[in-house]
Amino acid sequence: MLPAVDNVATRQPAVKTAEEACGAYTALLDQVVKLAEVVEAVGNGLARPVGQSRARWQVLAAVEDEAAPVGAIACTLGHTRQSVQRVADLLVDEGLGRYRPNPAHQRAKLFEVTAKGRTALRKIQAAESQCARRAAAGMDPESFDVARQTLSELQQRLESELA
Repeated sequence: MLPAVDNVATRQPAVKTAEEACGAYTALLDQVVKLAEVVEAVGNGLARPVGQSRARWQVLAAVEDEAAPVGAIACTLGHTRQSVQRVADLLVDEGLGRYRPNPAHQRAKLFEVTAKGRTALRKIQAAESQCARRAAAGMDPESFDVARQTLSELQQRLESELA
């Protein structure tokens, strides 16, 4: 058996590493919140020239390829059904989206993008593509992959806390 002093010495790096990881975790979460705020502002700026918002853009993009019930759109986007319902209703009022019957469910109509909505969506996506090129210029694509993987693992770990 090792003397008590040696046990303390071998535990110290582990404690320090755990404390450093907690500090890095907190700093990362703070940075994610700041990034989310900037992404929201930039997204609104990209959508504004076509009279839209980032929220409306997200809902249109969610049904770009296939119509879906509002509840499913909300689940995909991580928003409440009520908030997506409000946005979808506004898009319908503007002629950018429409509801149609859902053969699988009588009450949960399918929401789909109209031709007018698709035109607006394409303009926003073109602006977003240009923005992405500017933002990513000179950066190593692998750094984005590492960041995405790290955030994905952290998301899974935090989701396990909800159980």
